[in-house]
Amino acid sequence: MRLCLITLCGALAACGPDPAALVPPDMLAPCPGWQGRTPATEGELIRAGAAEKAGRQCANLKLAGVAEILGGAQ
Repeated sequence: MRLCLITLCGALAACGPDPAALVPPDMLAPCPGWQGRTPATEGELIRAGAAEKAGRQCANLKLAGVAEILGGAQ
């Protein structure tokens, strides 16, 4: 009888929505940073730094959104 109850509890624990299905696909797309060659001039270095900062901010916003979606689902 115990084996039946353990099996039933295991089966019920697997039920429910898939959390990954709740996240929109655009939130799972990577955020690009600097895509060019290695910066050689000061101007290129500034543009590369700005691109990396924008990419990291994009990624952090997506992570916060996914955490909010998955946190609200539980």
